[in-house]
Formats: sequence, structure tokens, C-alpha cells
Amino acid sequence: MNGNLDLLVLGAHPDDAEVHVGGILALAARNGLRAGILDLTSGDLGTRGSAATRRDEAMASAAILGVERYILDLPDARFDEGEANRLKLMAQFRALRPAVVILPAPEDRHPDHRRAFRLGQDAAYYAGLKNYPCPGMPWRPQALAWVGGETPGAPDLVVDVSSVWDQRMAALDAFGSQFAYDPAAPPTRIADPAFRRGVEGRAMHWGSLILAPWAEALWTERPTPPALLAFLARLG
Repeated sequence: MNGNLDLLVLGAHPDDAEVHVGGILALAARNGLRAGILDLTSGDLGTRGSAATRRDEAMASAAILGVERYILDLPDARFDEGEANRLKLMAQFRALRPAVVILPAPEDRHPDHRRAFRLGQDAAYYAGLKNYPCPGMPWRPQALAWVGGETPGAPDLVVDVSSVWDQRMAALDAFGSQFAYDPAAPPTRIADPAFRRGVEGRAMHWGSLILAPWAEALWTERPTPPALLAFLARLG
């Protein structure tokens, strides 16, 4: 596991990163930056798709985006914010040494996403403490940002992803077990065609704010960390 990532996107499950910031990931890779996804779980309690299927889909999606992917294999829906899991995530931050970390939405409807935000936020801070007993050399990301979930307010930053939109959606579609409409399979909210329309609708709305066809939105600490602005400037 080589360090010094320019961007690391944290997800509670495989596909979380692709739903919200697949375009930003694709842009980073296209511009020669090192980007990666860290999934806390394999999504093994999902209604559709086994853990093995979801892992295969996750790796296929990462290949489409041109990014690295790591799966921590915490227990889906049952992981907590305790010391043991915080140490596991801290060790990942110290090993990967990301400059910018994008977290799940802090107020998302899914409890795993809310916990993943808090766990990631805490681990990012503590990973920088020299005397904290954790494997690896101390490292603290230079900037944290997060996605907005399905019912967000006004974003802090909007990124034009029009040039990689088809690639970004191809990465989302790699998760066929989750998003493909199949009347013969158990019904789920994210497999309904309306969910995809929501992904597209939000991207069109964010794009309309900057007169672009498609865009993705971020929220961040205030004032906006210079490292995040520098990263976004490198996306072209």
C-alpha cells in the first residue's frame, strides 16, 4: 500500500463514492492525480448482491474511474465509532497519506453513512497525533470535505464533471447488483429507476449553478482549506 494520495474518498459501502463523487474521482485520475476509494464494509447485508459480488463490482468500477480501491471489511450495519475501528481507519490514513479526504454525508438517511462521517472525521484528526499508539507514521489530511446526501442544502463548492460524465455513470453502472432494474429481484429503493433520476437531477441542478451540463457538490470546513482549493484547481 503506497502512500501520498492526492484524494481519498471514504464510503460506508461499495458504490457510495460513485453515487456522489464519481466524476471528481475520474477527473483526478484523468489529470494524473492519485485518487482512491476506501470502503469501510463490503456491503454484505444489502438486499441484493453478495459481499463477493459487491467486491468484484467495486474493483471493476474503480478500474473504470482509474483509481485505487481498498475495502476495510468492517461489519456492515454493525460497525461502531469505538477505538478499535478508529484505529483501523487511522492506520489506513497513515498508510495512504491522503492530502484531501471526502467523507459521507453527516446527516444522510442511512445510519451507516452518518457513522462513517463521524468515524472518518475523528480518525483523520487523531491519525496526526505523534504519540497516539497506532501503526504508521503520523499523518493528518490537509483538508476534509463531504458529500451532501439526497436532500442537501446549498453546497460550499461545485465541480464541473461534464467532461467525464459518461465515464462516471459507467462506473456507477458497474454495480449491477445494486442499481440495475430487475423486476424479478427483491425491490430496493436504489434499484428503482427513480434513484438514478435523482443522481442525474442533482448533477444537473449543481451544473445549472455554474452553467455546466453536469456537476458534483461538496461541503467543507470553514474557511475552505487551501489544500482543497489547490486540489480542485488541478482538476482542470
